[in-house]
Amino acid sequence: MLAVGPAANAQAPGPGRAAGNGGRGPGLRLPLQGFETTGQDPAKYTPEEAAAVSVVRKWIETSNNHDVAAHMALIDDNIVHRGDPTEELAHGARSYCAAFGFVRSATSVLRIDEMYVVGGPSETLVLLKRTDINNPVGNGRAGGLSGYPVPLAVLVRVKNGKVTEWLDAPVNNVSMAPMRAVGALPVPAQSAQPAQPRPAPEVCMKYPEGSK
Repeated sequence: MLAVGPAANAQAPGPGRAAGNGGRGPGLRLPLQGFETTGQDPAKYTPEEAAAVSVVRKWIETSNNHDVAAHMALIDDNIVHRGDPTEELAHGARSYCAAFGFVRSATSVLRIDEMYVVGGPSETLVLLKRTDINNPVGNGRAGGLSGYPVPLAVLVRVKNGKVTEWLDAPVNNVSMAPMRAVGALPVPAQSAQPAQPRPAPEVCMKYPEGSK
């Protein structure tokens, strides 16, 4: 997996400037990963990065439009996915369709807050900070008692124009003492339970189960 973060964007030391020795004489050099010069200026994305960003934007757009067919056209048959870090990894487009319920829910809005993309010819990773808004009033605004925003950290892996991996993790801790509030919404605490397989809705049955 490619490194992501400030160190990954650092330029390798030039000739005669070895890492950790003040640039005097031979020494350890930082490896080039192939994306150091791109930064996060969209104009400098590699072709693969630009293509992956387009896929992820369509992934969000088709969710908000509740267009199941267009959304699932972006999903690899053997996608690896996990919508909750307490669950085990699942495989296949059918179980993904069952797990990613936003695209079938007319009361949810997904919003991209931040995006970081890194990739090359084999595959591309897109890291997101996403906010999910349930029961919105309009224009992405939260509404009603259940309309609280939920921030998430998201990893999406893209290869050949398809999402091959999707992992969600809540940014906020939602496992709290009894009746502590999540934003304005009181939520009773629940002990962690083993993940149960989600029954696939009829609309999902036409998609492949996939293989590990």
